[in-house]
Amino acid sequence: MTTTPRLRVPAFVSVAVLAFIAISADGYDLAIFGAAIPDLLADPDWGLTPARIGVIASTAIVGMCLGSIAAGVLADRFGARRLFLACVTWFSVGMIFCAAAPTAELLGIARFVAGVGLGGLGPAAIALTMSVAPHDRRNFLNGVMLTGLPVGGIVAALSALAFLEGGGWRAVFLIGGVIPLLTVVPIGAAKLKTWAPDSAVATTASRRNMGGSLRALLGDGGARALTGFVVVSGCCQVLSYGLLTWLPQIMKTSGYSLGSSLVFLIVFSIGAMAGSAAGSWAADQIGGRRVTIAGFAIGAVAIFGLSMHLPQQILYVSLFLAGVGTVGIQPVVYGFAALYFPANVRGSALGFIGGIGRIGGVCGPILGGVLAGLPALENFSVFAGIAAFASLLSLAVLTSRHHEPASINTTVPV
Repeated sequence: MTTTPRLRVPAFVSVAVLAFIAISADGYDLAIFGAAIPDLLADPDWGLTPARIGVIASTAIVGMCLGSIAAGVLADRFGARRLFLACVTWFSVGMIFCAAAPTAELLGIARFVAGVGLGGLGPAAIALTMSVAPHDRRNFLNGVMLTGLPVGGIVAALSALAFLEGGGWRAVFLIGGVIPLLTVVPIGAAKLKTWAPDSAVATTASRRNMGGSLRALLGDGGARALTGFVVVSGCCQVLSYGLLTWLPQIMKTSGYSLGSSLVFLIVFSIGAMAGSAAGSWAADQIGGRRVTIAGFAIGAVAIFGLSMHLPQQILYVSLFLAGVGTVGIQPVVYGFAALYFPANVRGSALGFIGGIGRIGGVCGPILGGVLAGLPALENFSVFAGIAAFASLLSLAVLTSRHHEPASINTTVPV
């Protein structure tokens, strides 16, 4: 009698899949609030206005900024694995609190609580994935993992269609909290210690000598690079949130129907997913710096092309490439930053870059709103200029990586 050999999945694949699911929950949360806004405005008991809805939405972004910075430092001190599980648990509980909020004020507090966990999840997931990935596939694995953000947005749209009418806005928030709490957390608690064991040397050193960690982060040109990464990441956030929020409206004012404008947004999002995976793969082959420079340059040209009345096929190509060079380039920037800084301060670097850079995510929709009344040529020219600036800044300030992470064990099977 013969037995079928058990399929053995490399540990780094298991870690990346778990992180992908968690990041998808992050993307779900970012998208589901917007989908729930009509129901919130229609709630007769709360009497919310668009202005008050905006304040509630901003509390989550403030929490994300604080959570990203705090979690980055804590990941270096206590390990990315522990912070990853803590952040997933934190934002899941925050989402459940959102579903149960009895007043608008408590909903805002719950959104802030969820935002703290969401802000910390990105740096923790990237640091965790990078810590176990093979050296020749680190950027690619990181990029594929981060495609969970747009995937989560698609799931949010489907959930809104399925549950908003019957269960109301509370149902979709509850789904976003319960699912990761019942899947990612127990699986991670049971398996991650085997899949991604802590580096005892790195963890002990970071706990004993925080001053040395700070010097490792800021010394040897680190302060200049950290500033450059923060600004480049902020530019990417402005482009991503600005275009994702206002692209349908801009295209509609340019003479396209609303249905066509929504199709354009889908093409843009598909380009973002393709750019994340392909750009991260290319970064493993030729380096993150070159891909970052080229990606933003492609984005600048493609965005500017949107201001012209192009044939439909070429317009779709421009939309696709605009997604590649904006939302799609963000994982490449994070991967480039993760490999630039020493492994013992990687979490701190990613936390600062993600947290401070997320201010661009606040400014993007505001900038888009300011530009919304302008002609398409002027509107898209501003966004194209930001992409061109990010490309030039990457060329002038960011150098090729100079730190190689220590060797790690990636052969532990499931």
